Amino acid sequence: MGYINLKDIIEAASAEAKRLISIQNRRSQPFRNRFDHTMRVLKWAHRIHKVEGGNFEIITLAVLFHDTGWSDTVDHALVGAELAEKYLLENDVDPILVDRVISAIRTHNKRLEPHASLPIENLIVMDADLLDELGVTTLVWDAMATAMGDNPGYVRALEKDLEYYERAKGKTLQLKTDTGMKFYNERMAIWDRCLSHLQFELGLSDEFIN
Repeated sequence: MGYINLKDIIEAASAEAKRLISIQNRRSQPFRNRFDHTMRVLKWAHRIHKVEGGNFEIITLAVLFHDTGWSDTVDHALVGAELAEKYLLENDVDPILVDRVISAIRTHNKRLEPHASLPIENLIVMDADLLDELGVTTLVWDAMATAMGDNPGYVRALEKDLEYYERAKGKTLQLKTDTGMKFYNERMAIWDRCLSHLQFELGLSDEFIN
């Protein structure tokens, strides 16, 4: 049996991922679109891949399907892996390559587990997912979330963002690739400067980071 070239199925897989995400019952803020998140993660994954290597098609397909599944009782990574496996096998993708794609999906949110034996594709997907909505994007996210809640205001948005910044600092050790770590540290530095300037502009501090 002849298997389809992975490059030939990426466009169709993107449409399928968008469809699967659209029928989820996953709770989120109304301004956060899960497929948009997927496309941003894909951009981060491709940026990391340019430096770290790995199989481009496997990385791309794993990212496209990484958030397609959702369940209130089962890890969404496992649900997404099942959906990807079914779709790719039905479309004549080589089962050996399908195994590598679903492996990367299954581990994309397992950042605290041992990873020494994981393929580079898995590590890139993990890092790319962690990089989305980090930095300036988080400031925008927290501002919009605060505006939709009770007692909205600049200071409340700042307080919310400072909380997320401290959490993000604690995730630095979860990065798996040198390139992912570089991008993460750059985002954190820019985010730190933005927070410093915001506190200065709000009159809460007389100093800011240049």
